[in-house]
Amino acid sequence: ETLDPEVRKRLEGWEELRSRYAAETFTYQVRGRDISVETGSRSLSGTRIPRVSLPRYSGWADLTRWLLEENLPGEFPYTAGIYPFKREGEDPTRMFAGEGGPERTNRRFHYVSREMPAKRLSTAFDSVTLYGRDPDPRPDVYGKIGNSGVSICSLDDAKKLYSGFNLANPRTSVSMTINGPAPMLLGFFLNAAVDQQCELYLREQGNLDATERAIDAHFKKLDAPRPRYNGDLPPGNDGLGLMLLGLTGDQFLPAEVYAEIKAKTLTQVRGTVQADILKEDQAQNTCIFSTEFALRLMGDVQEYFIEHGVRNFYSVSISGYHIAEAGANPITQLAFTLANGFTYVEYYLSRGMDIDEFGPNLSFFFSNGLDPEYAVIGRVARRLWAKALREKYGAGPRAQMLKYHIQTSGRSLHAQEIDFNDIRTTLQALYAIYDNCNSLHTNAYDEAITTPTEESVRRAMAIQLIINRELGQAKNENPLQGAFIIEELTDLVEEAVLVEFERITERGGVLGAMESMYQRSKIQEESLLYETLKHTGELPLIGVNTFLSSSGSPTILPREVIRATETEKQDQIEALRALHARYPGLAVDRLRAVQRAAVDNGNVFAALMEACKVASLGQITDALFAVGGQYRRNM
Repeated sequence: ETLDPEVRKRLEGWEELRSRYAAETFTYQVRGRDISVETGSRSLSGTRIPRVSLPRYSGWADLTRWLLEENLPGEFPYTAGIYPFKREGEDPTRMFAGEGGPERTNRRFHYVSREMPAKRLSTAFDSVTLYGRDPDPRPDVYGKIGNSGVSICSLDDAKKLYSGFNLANPRTSVSMTINGPAPMLLGFFLNAAVDQQCELYLREQGNLDATERAIDAHFKKLDAPRPRYNGDLPPGNDGLGLMLLGLTGDQFLPAEVYAEIKAKTLTQVRGTVQADILKEDQAQNTCIFSTEFALRLMGDVQEYFIEHGVRNFYSVSISGYHIAEAGANPITQLAFTLANGFTYVEYYLSRGMDIDEFGPNLSFFFSNGLDPEYAVIGRVARRLWAKALREKYGAGPRAQMLKYHIQTSGRSLHAQEIDFNDIRTTLQALYAIYDNCNSLHTNAYDEAITTPTEESVRRAMAIQLIINRELGQAKNENPLQGAFIIEELTDLVEEAVLVEFERITERGGVLGAMESMYQRSKIQEESLLYETLKHTGELPLIGVNTFLSSSGSPTILPREVIRATETEKQDQIEALRALHARYPGLAVDRLRAVQRAAVDNGNVFAALMEACKVASLGQITDALFAVGGQYRRNM
């Protein structure tokens, strides 16, 4: 009689639930839609492998503890995963690419997604873009154009970058690793998606010839060449998105038709923009605006998403990866990342947003190394987030579900014996897949010495595909549940994270701790410990400080160093000059509208959506500097 009513309900329904999982098919709901899946598969030996294994507890005490701390995938507190079963027909594979101009990266995107039923793209930007600047002949900028990332500074660049991928297709998902200028890159992306649908509408109307003549006449009137995609289209690129280069759909369609297409497209696009400014201050350093103004922009983006029903795109990817890459251990990575996430929740609530409206738009991004704690990083994150969102904030199930991307550790890639890097990456990927990550990028073995080649990227993708499609145990979707070490590690890591929360709270919360540079100091201390143990040999690294080859495992020099070509750099500069010459007066007007929105407490992102059609990244950055201030680090 003293049992909690919710617990009693779960216990009384347990046998019925067991029978549902024992059946050949299982039906559950996602957003009010019934989804039926097969509950198992057959091995070559004929053994039936269940997709989800249930505990064999008979006593209510053991079962109650398990239901409260673990439960089945898709059930609170989501320790084993946020969905009852993994999505069928869509591997979690999401491969990172970016080099040269938009055309080269577009070709790489089509290469890595060839024959994949779902197109899951992840975009790396060059440092010029990361700091919100335009390509320029200046010596301090020119050498960085298109190196270690793609150069993107305009709407046309975004259209070329994602051409041939229908951005409104439910099987297309795009991630953008951009932070300081995230609202501008998001504006380019969303406008590119809208213009793609405008192009499809024009095709459906059957008047392409007339449209092409009108476009040619438009540029002839401007006395300007019509923008083009440089080079040949790669296999798989049907040219979608390239018809309206230099233009936008609202210049060719009736206002009501354009508005309808835009409204529908915004509800369809899938993906993520990183936009995590707190971890930039703590670890990554690509801050460009003052922290207060950057938070304001993040809030404006989220309000715009709520107003326009953008439910399938994450407005922020709260990132621990860069914290780990800067040197943090897995517990610090997880604690700092979750603390940053709760800070965003508090900020959005302070602006009057509803937790159930913005909660589902939050996502997370973690690194996976080889430390034992990485085996349970997703389990702990999901459990802590779900409990806090439900018990403290009163959020519903969708907001309670922590969705996260894993990238295998870059720091664990070494320039000695680089072939061994694939072994490390395989083990890290296995951690991630067994822990039910929602998305996964596997690093290429040669990333320690160069930008990945097509050959190394293919090998990196094969790691995931072999685990997901060939490894027999991976046919089961909760293989970690029931293991004593996993349960103990989960509890130990959760406790350690809560202790770190206390330390942050004592320093005034995340923002207060940042003022005294607490996070940066702790990351540096942990980085020093790692490097010390590596160099003394106390932390064994095969082929690096032990088990060396007969030649001493020297640092490998790359056969090929991939860099942007002179042609690509000049193409970007010329395209930028053409944009500036095309609509100079209109660009000034729309940039002033952005500034007015900032000063008058309007929604800056709504104004940015219009400015992104005619202004370049650098122009928008400068306009926002004038009203939002530039970043200055506390010393």
